[in-house]
Order: sequence, then structure tokens, then C-alpha cells
Amino acid sequence: MDITPQEESMIKALRSAELPPLFALIQVRYAILHDTVNVDENRRDHVLKSLDAYIGPLWEDARKAGRMTQA
Repeated sequence: MDITPQEESMIKALRSAELPPLFALIQVRYAILHDTVNVDENRRDHVLKSLDAYIGPLWEDARKAGRMTQA
């Protein structure tokens, strides 16, 4: 998958902010989902599906970790 200059700078900014991976991926997904001007609809759907594939396992791990700390 090709990364646009805008996407590359967003990734660099999130890395430099040292945000947790799950938070960063959710923020990127949200931004792409609502960017109807800069992101072509076909590309947006492809990117969202790819992000969902990464977010799902991280989200499940976070939920399990949260359950363990509550127990």
C-alpha cells in the first residue's frame, strides 16, 4: 500500500508524541473516516479495513489487560 505524504507526516507526528499504539491507530482511523476532501472513497475504505485488522487484536488485548487489573 502506498502512503501519501500527508499520511507519512501524520504517522511521524503520532510517533514523536509517543502515544500508545491503540490510541494512535484509533485517531488515524477516525481522521481518515471523516476526511471526505483529501481521501478518495475507495482508498478510504481500503485503509479503514486495513486499520481495523490492526486495531481489533490490540483492542482485545487492552480489554483483557483491563479485566486483569480489575480482578
